[in-house]
Amino acid sequence: MFRGRTTLLGEIVFEGKGIHTGRASSVKISPNIEGEGITFAFGARRYGIAEAQADGSMRSTSLIFPGGERVRTVEHILSAIVGFGLDDVLITPSGEEMPILDGSPLAFAEAINSRGLREFDSEYVTSSLDAPVCVDLKKSQIAALPSDELRITYVIDYPDSPIGTEMIDVTVTRESFMSQIAPARTFCLAREAEAIRASGFGLGGDEDNALIIGDDDPRGGYRVNRECAAHKAADLLGDMALPGFVTRAHYICVRGGHALHLKLADRLKRSVLKYRGGND
Repeated sequence: MFRGRTTLLGEIVFEGKGIHTGRASSVKISPNIEGEGITFAFGARRYGIAEAQADGSMRSTSLIFPGGERVRTVEHILSAIVGFGLDDVLITPSGEEMPILDGSPLAFAEAINSRGLREFDSEYVTSSLDAPVCVDLKKSQIAALPSDELRITYVIDYPDSPIGTEMIDVTVTRESFMSQIAPARTFCLAREAEAIRASGFGLGGDEDNALIIGDDDPRGGYRVNRECAAHKAADLLGDMALPGFVTRAHYICVRGGHALHLKLADRLKRSVLKYRGGND
């Protein structure tokens, strides 16, 4: 059965501040029925997401576009776009960083759900694997395994901390994304917070947009089970949009982060098969 591509029914605007810069920022996401995938607009210039150079070294994912335009902390909005299966959307940032909102993809996802989705008459193309793709970085590993489902298994390990070892294993659908992944907030250990700020990061971070984890549970408690691992899964889902398509696979990551995610995204960009998705 034919399955068309999916976009938004109308535009959505988000306003807030950047978690790292602390400066005011906003972003507009709009319908795109040109079949261009995830596209970024800067004035009259438009770029497909695959045209960007990605950098995962600054405690988030940053994109640098061919005209020199830069935008930081794109992972949460991309996670919501991927989690809802949006194939084509136009993203127009204002400011050097995406607004952090509550520190999770939830507000982006709720707004997308409320605005509604539209399927249009351009055929969806699925990306898949015919063999595992694996990369590592120091003591961290990530793999994408051939699968009929989009699934994430994520293990984090913070020894000598209240987080300890956590694992989440979720098959990603719109429903499971909303209930298990989207509410999960970015986090840091309380004992590391000042050092992070001293390094020039987290200048807009506070207890309203991040889990600050000390000896006791964070203010307000946890939203979902294994919230820290779930947030890493949210980041991974957003980072997998960077090749310009999302590969349907079983992703297994141990002690990962953005730099490792981006290494896998680059490998997948060169490794996947694509086929018509009419039977999905």
